Amino acid sequence: MAPAPPLLQLDHVSRRLAGRQVVADVTFRVARGEVLGLLGVNGAGKSTTLAMIAGVLAPDGGTVMLEGRDLHETPAPAGRRIGYLPENVPLWPELTVREYLDACGRLRGMARAARRRAIDRELLRLDLSGMVNRLSGQLSLGQKRRLGLAQALLHDPELLVLDEPGNGLDPVQTAQLRELIRTLSDSRATIISTHVLSEVEAMCDRVVILHEGRVRFDAPLASDSGALDRAFLAIASGKTGVAA
Repeated sequence: MAPAPPLLQLDHVSRRLAGRQVVADVTFRVARGEVLGLLGVNGAGKSTTLAMIAGVLAPDGGTVMLEGRDLHETPAPAGRRIGYLPENVPLWPELTVREYLDACGRLRGMARAARRRAIDRELLRLDLSGMVNRLSGQLSLGQKRRLGLAQALLHDPELLVLDEPGNGLDPVQTAQLRELIRTLSDSRATIISTHVLSEVEAMCDRVVILHEGRVRFDAPLASDSGALDRAFLAIASGKTGVAA
C-alpha cells in the first residue's frame, strides 16, 4: 500500500514581488502531527512563503498541495482547513474582542451555536476571557497576537500557519505559547515562521532554513542543540549551500 500523502506539500514554488524574486524553487512537506519551523533572517522569504501556503498569495511557479490537491485551484474549501496568523494581525479596531471573533467565525461560515462554543473555547485557551468587551484596537501588542491566534484556531483547522507568533509576548506568554503549540500538534500540521533559534528548538520537530528565498537546510532537529545554531550562522553568512 502506498504511503498517505503529506498534509501539505510545496513543489518548486516561486514568487516575485515588485520585480524581485522573493521565493525561488522552494520544496518541502509537512505531515499531520508535525511542527515545522521555518527559520531565516529578515527578508529571507518566510512571510511570502507562508502567505502562499495560506492561500493569500498565488505562486508564480510550482504548486502548493493540501492533501494532494492544488490549494490555489480550490481556494475556498482549502481555506476552511487552514488557520493563518500573519505577522501583522488583521484586526478591526472598532470591534470588541468578542465581536471580532464572532465576525471571523461568520466569515468562515460557522453557525451561531458553533461560533459561540468556539469563541468561548479560544478565549479561555488564549487567556482573553477578561477582555471580551475591550476594543481590539486598544489591546497591547501581545494581546493582539493572542487574539490573532484565537481567530486562527476558531474553526479548528487541520493546518496552522503562524508567522512570528511570539512577537510582542512576554516571557510567561512565550512559555504558554510553546506549551500550546505542543498540545495542538497531535491532530494537525503546524508551521511556525521565526528568526529566533530558541523558538524553533523549543517548539519544532523539524526545521527548514530559508535564505535569499531558497531552501538551504531541511532536517529534523538534532539532539545536538548547537548543530542548528552552527548551520543557521553558516548559511546566513554564505558559507554553505543547500543542506539536508
